[in-house]
Amino acid sequence: MSSDLLDSVAELCARRPLDQNAVEDLFDVALRQDESNTNPYITKLLAFRRPPEIKAVEVRVPAAQATRKGPIVILDLDPEHVQLGQAQVKARFGDKPTLDVPTPRQPPDSPIYLNYKQSWGTLRFGFARPKTELLTTIVVDADK
Repeated sequence: MSSDLLDSVAELCARRPLDQNAVEDLFDVALRQDESNTNPYITKLLAFRRPPEIKAVEVRVPAAQATRKGPIVILDLDPEHVQLGQAQVKARFGDKPTLDVPTPRQPPDSPIYLNYKQSWGTLRFGFARPKTELLTTIVVDADK
């Protein structure tokens, strides 16, 4: 699943626009609307069926009153199943990402993020710290 996961992320980023069907097809998940967290600005979708290497999937789709242009896709991963480090992500997406390091005010286990700016938004990869440094989160933020 590891290299397949990165291939699926790359394919999702290449698809325009991002939508529910693309996320479901590429990551083998089934999404449904989270009524309790939907409002005039976003429609929130959550995975109710997913493979074991994916802990959770959330898709935030801008609603009619939203000011943002595109959705956010958040994949929370089981790092023990996925087993991807920064080297594999950099090999696939480039070795010049910007780095977001947690501030001292954040919890000590907050992830480190590699950020890749794109014409459509930002692709972010979160890595657990300080022990495993394995990939735990992927965020596809289509904000442009």
